Amino acid sequence: MDKKKDTIYKDIDNEELSKDTKKVYKSRVNSLFRLKHFPDDIIDAVEELNPNNNLNSETNIVGNILAIANISKIFKKLVEDDLQDLRLLYDKLITVQKTKDPVETRDNDVTWDYLLSLKNNLEKPNIKGDDRLLYHLYIDPGIGFIPRNDFAQMKLVDTMKEAEKDEELNYYVRDNKTFLFNEYKTSKRYGQIKVKASAELDKHIPKDQDYMFQQGGEPMRDNSIAKKIARAFKRLSGGRHITLVTLRRAFATHIKDLPDDERRELALKMGHSSRTNTNYSHNKDEMDERIKKLE
Repeated sequence: MDKKKDTIYKDIDNEELSKDTKKVYKSRVNSLFRLKHFPDDIIDAVEELNPNNNLNSETNIVGNILAIANISKIFKKLVEDDLQDLRLLYDKLITVQKTKDPVETRDNDVTWDYLLSLKNNLEKPNIKGDDRLLYHLYIDPGIGFIPRNDFAQMKLVDTMKEAEKDEELNYYVRDNKTFLFNEYKTSKRYGQIKVKASAELDKHIPKDQDYMFQQGGEPMRDNSIAKKIARAFKRLSGGRHITLVTLRRAFATHIKDLPDDERRELALKMGHSSRTNTNYSHNKDEMDERIKKLE
């Protein structure tokens, strides 16, 4: 990677740019190369480089990256899979800067039925493979236990025997299409949870990696998955601001009218105790207060 970085530096030096501009571009390249997941996911890298989610800063960072891609063939090769997304992101950031009015629809009115309807968008050309995995992982009606937040450290193994070697991890067992949760919020009290995956979800589980989500061969961090979820559902919904919290809130509201035993089982599968679930209210205002426990 150092040779690639040095070559990109030379490409920048060969351009007719001011010293300050060259310094900024080199600094940006250096920062990107220091991030473990670059070039696995350039959008994640952009967000990590952006301090405090500052709009002006993010616009400048994306603009710099696009400019460097025009200067250096090697750099362009590194980010080519994400160039279109970067251009779209840059256009959107510029639009927001000009209007100073967020173009996202807030997530307050997202219902579970609406989320289920997004399945119709899975085959649109701008949807990525990971988007389909995330949809089926978090919204798959055949499972009925999502959304939960502990896929970051989930290891993929072929047999249950492999999964039984270490009870400190969560697993997806390929041969019997089963999720095995050992580590979750109420695991000390409720123990191991096993849940079957649907055939549709299993089709999208990665076959050539060690973890459900990974960067550079290592499990992806929680905050990186959260960003990945937000971007995937933004594409699926045509621009809405949908986060993991949105998914959990929508699901909690969806199950509030189910019989107590069903709510108890589903709440447990979401990583909450049956006591939390029993407190769900049929009153919408009270329900909103209970839902805060899912955030």
